[in-house]
Amino acid sequence: MRKFKTLIAAAALAALPTLAQAQWYVGVDAGGSFLQDSKNSGASQSYKSSSDFGWLTQGEVGYAFGQWKFEGELSYRSNGIDKVGGANGSGGTTAFGQMVNGIYEFLPESSWHPFVGLGIGGALVDAGTVKQNGANVYKGSDYQFAYQGFAGVGYDVTKNIELKTQYRYFSTLDYDTKAVSNNQKLSSQYADHAVLLGISYKFGTPAAAPAPAPVPVAAPAPTPAPKAIPAAPKNFIVFFDFDKAQVTPEAARIISQAAAQSKTSGATRIDLTGHTDLAGADKYNQVLSLKRANAVKDQLVKLGVPADQIIVVAKGKTSPMVQTPDGVREPQNRRVEIVLP
Repeated sequence: MRKFKTLIAAAALAALPTLAQAQWYVGVDAGGSFLQDSKNSGASQSYKSSSDFGWLTQGEVGYAFGQWKFEGELSYRSNGIDKVGGANGSGGTTAFGQMVNGIYEFLPESSWHPFVGLGIGGALVDAGTVKQNGANVYKGSDYQFAYQGFAGVGYDVTKNIELKTQYRYFSTLDYDTKAVSNNQKLSSQYADHAVLLGISYKFGTPAAAPAPAPVPVAAPAPTPAPKAIPAAPKNFIVFFDFDKAQVTPEAARIISQAAAQSKTSGATRIDLTGHTDLAGADKYNQVLSLKRANAVKDQLVKLGVPADQIIVVAKGKTSPMVQTPDGVREPQNRRVEIVLP
C-alpha cells in the first residue's frame, strides 16, 4: 500500500511541465465531506470509528499555462464521530492540509473545461478526544504525508471568472493517536471523499486586439505615371473574440468594405480562410475556424455577394499570423482572411 501511495506522489510531480506563458489565478471551494470508517489499532487495543457527514473549505493560488495548471492549496476538513466500536460515539476529526497540485484541463478553447488533477503534500490530522458511550477511548493529533486525486468541470462566466464543481479523494498515511486508558500508541486511518463547488479569478486574461484597417495589396503599375494611383484593397482581415465565432461590430464594418470592393471590382470569387489561436485541441480549433469563416460568408451574402462566389477554407491552428508556443491565446491569430483574387 505504501509503495502504491509513493507511485501516486511521483506521478503527480512527473505530470507538471515547464512553466511558460503563465497566468495567475486564485480560487476558493467549499462542500460536503464523507470520511471513511477509521481503524484505530495498537498492540492490544482496536477501535473502529465511523463519522457523520462533514464539511470542508479550501483556497488555492496557481498558474495556468495552456492546458496545464500548477497550484498551491490550503484546506480544512471537519467530521463528527458517530460510532465507536458499534456503540454511540462523540468527538470529531479535523484535517488541515497543505498541498501542491498538478492539473490537466480539457477543451481550453471552450467555455466548459473538464479537468483532472493529482496533489501531494502534508496534513495535520487531529482526532481530539473520542468517546464511546460517554467514556474517553482515544485522542491525539499527528502531521502526515497526504495525497489526493480529483476531477471536475469548470465554466467561464467571463474571461476572468470561472465557476467549477468537482469530486476529491484525499488521504494521509496512518497517523498516531493514543488510547486514553493506558496511553498505548494507536495507528489511525484518514481517507476522505468530498464534493465541492467553487469559483476562480484569473488575472491578466488577454483582451481581444482591435481589428486593424484593411491591408491593401499594391498592384504594379505597367508604366510610370505622373501621379501614383493607389490600388484598391483586395485583402481584408477580421478578428474574433476568444472562443467565439460571432462577428463583432468592427468586423462587420470591414466585411462591408470587402463586399463593396468585390462589387466595384467585378470580382467573381472571394476566398475566406478561417484561423484560431494555438490554445486548445486541433480538432476543436478546426471546427471553430470553419464557424468563423462561415459567419463572414453569411455577412457577405446578406450584403448581396452571391453565395456560389464565396470559397470557404478552415485552417484551425495550423497557420498562425503570430508565432507562439502551443496553448497561448494570441488575439491576432483568431481571424478570417478575406481575399479578392
